[in-house]
Amino acid sequence: MKIRKIIDKSIHEIEFLKIAQLEKKLINNISNLDILIFDRNIVKNTFIKKLLKKFPKRCFVIKGNEKIKNLENYSILIEKMIKLGVQRKTIIYSFGGGTLGDLSGFLSSTILRGIEHVMIPTSLLAMVDSSIGGKTGINSKFGKNLIGTFYLPKKVFICSDFLKSLPKREIACGYAEIIKYSLIHSKQLHKILNKGSKGDINKIIKLSINSKFKYISDFREKLKSKNSRAILNFGHTIGHAIENSNFYKGNLKHGEAISLGMILELKISSLLNYYPKRVDSLFEIFKKYNLPVNYSKYVNKKTIPSLIKKIAFDKKVIDEDVNIVLIGKNGGFIKKILIRDLKSILNQIK
Repeated sequence: MKIRKIIDKSIHEIEFLKIAQLEKKLINNISNLDILIFDRNIVKNTFIKKLLKKFPKRCFVIKGNEKIKNLENYSILIEKMIKLGVQRKTIIYSFGGGTLGDLSGFLSSTILRGIEHVMIPTSLLAMVDSSIGGKTGINSKFGKNLIGTFYLPKKVFICSDFLKSLPKREIACGYAEIIKYSLIHSKQLHKILNKGSKGDINKIIKLSINSKFKYISDFREKLKSKNSRAILNFGHTIGHAIENSNFYKGNLKHGEAISLGMILELKISSLLNYYPKRVDSLFEIFKKYNLPVNYSKYVNKKTIPSLIKKIAFDKKVIDEDVNIVLIGKNGGFIKKILIRDLKSILNQIK
């Protein structure tokens, strides 16, 4: 099964494959000029072992987490790749979760001013979100993903067989992004999630990708468009600030931070009278998929000033305003809020 989207006149193609199909497609197409980047968590996979054995000098194995996404690590890797030998026909293949995909995409977009990138996301979060749409990036000490590019991968291969060995906590992190789609746009996803159905994971992944496709016709975040890319940032303005303030420690994963960000942005939606119903009922869906809803450790009277400082560096800030995504009766929309007012609003939330 293939799904495609035209983004800025380029084809963004995602293909769903079983592990045997993926092996057959890649094992004879990868050349000795290509670069393979693997997440350490998947090196015991039988297919990955074959690739490591066949291309021992062209492989990089990295422990995927937010801490790999920095200028120092980027510089070390790109220099090693150049020393190893890279040409314009070299393809970078990345096998891993969202952080590894973000870094690999940024490497692909900048080495030799851009070479082809093939993504094989192996986490649920990467399959439904970070591998889709062409965003690449690394973190600055001032905030998350502040250094990066828009650069579409040549191809994305979705193989849900990789999810069988994924820890439950990582699966939950993927569901954070799926819940996001269900709140900003997809009533069909909302119904599936409310039923607690995890049966056909490929159907859920496809619905999530199609939900994201609704917002990514180009690389610009048109703030006045109802289909703006910016709406995909629901939960991320506050979630990224929480994540960065926590120094990307393992006690709070990206999907968990976004879950808390969505909870808070739902509460803001309610406080400002945009969401007509009680938002507390929505929190049950987060609990159902093992996501945190208690933000008091990260957002309280003591931490709010530092969170606001982080938000001030957010990519969605224009002058003294932050463009935050809220939820109304018809789904997600963009609301411009003065940063100082956001501080006051957060202090009102209980």
